[in-house]
Amino acid sequence: MSTVLRLLSFLVASLCMGIFSCQKAEIKRGPDVSGVQVALVLNRFEQAVFTLDTNRLPEEMARLQAVYPELFPLFTQTLIHDVSNPTETPEQAMRAFLRSPLAKAVYDTVQVVYSNFSDLESPIKSILQHYRYYFPTKPVPQVATLVTEFAVDAFTYGDSLCGIGLDMFLGPDYPYYNPEVYPEYLRRQFTKTFIPVRLARVMAQNRNDAPSGKRLLDIMVHNGKTLYIASCLSPETPDSLLMGYTRTQWEGCSANEPQVWARLLDLNLLYETDYAKFRKLVEPSPNAPMLFTEAPGEIGNWMGLQIVRAYMLRHPDISMDQLIAMQDAQQLLEASRYKPKRQ
Repeated sequence: MSTVLRLLSFLVASLCMGIFSCQKAEIKRGPDVSGVQVALVLNRFEQAVFTLDTNRLPEEMARLQAVYPELFPLFTQTLIHDVSNPTETPEQAMRAFLRSPLAKAVYDTVQVVYSNFSDLESPIKSILQHYRYYFPTKPVPQVATLVTEFAVDAFTYGDSLCGIGLDMFLGPDYPYYNPEVYPEYLRRQFTKTFIPVRLARVMAQNRNDAPSGKRLLDIMVHNGKTLYIASCLSPETPDSLLMGYTRTQWEGCSANEPQVWARLLDLNLLYETDYAKFRKLVEPSPNAPMLFTEAPGEIGNWMGLQIVRAYMLRHPDISMDQLIAMQDAQQLLEASRYKPKRQ
């Protein structure tokens, strides 16, 4: 635990940065879901893993497999599997993981930072209530927390399980985050505030279909749908947090929306199919200089969100499933009559 205690002084400050940096950029009002009944099942899987008796590891693993029939094989065969050793067995993977000094140090830190999960239960339950509201025929997934040595931040597994990698939310200055792997624009999102955001986004992605084509417009609209669904699942989340933007970046996008749209048209990018030419517009990136020097990465996804919102404003009777089923990005764009106005 000594390793953890040495890290706590900056961890608290780092986690607080995410809470106050982007307050109230845009709070959206969603439906009243107070009457939607869901049971929040939150399992601390990482605690179950690190309390296994390694002297009886095969029996202990069999016991954990029975409790977590979906998550356990995913964990041992994918999340902690050594990809350089394709013959590694689940027992070998688990034993190596539990012997890893890094894994133990990270776990100890997680248990201090997230010793009490009660402050996250309310926003996570709200996401599940909105999920049940918009997708009433789908099962409400259980939620499990994990430590994976930075393999994943959040994920879904089928319709019944969501996972949260708590080791990816320990603050931007956590010393075990390699800055060459996780540059600053990514690390600033590694805070407690982003846990519900990441959960909403992966749940939205799980419901959304694949892009209907390879054009930038196809990918923008597809990703815009995912962001729109996520914003509906978590309507109290400001758009800045939804996008992972700083307050300044979000305000810049909003203030310059007409210019960004005009630039996309001027450069004939909407119907471009060469992914390399617009990758930074739809993937995490520090910037998207093909539009403007100051444009943040994923600004194409942000534009896709504006298009989808414009469409839904004009077609308020469209259900979430109907929106997802609408695969023709050009048709959606035309039906949205999207045309940002200069401020």
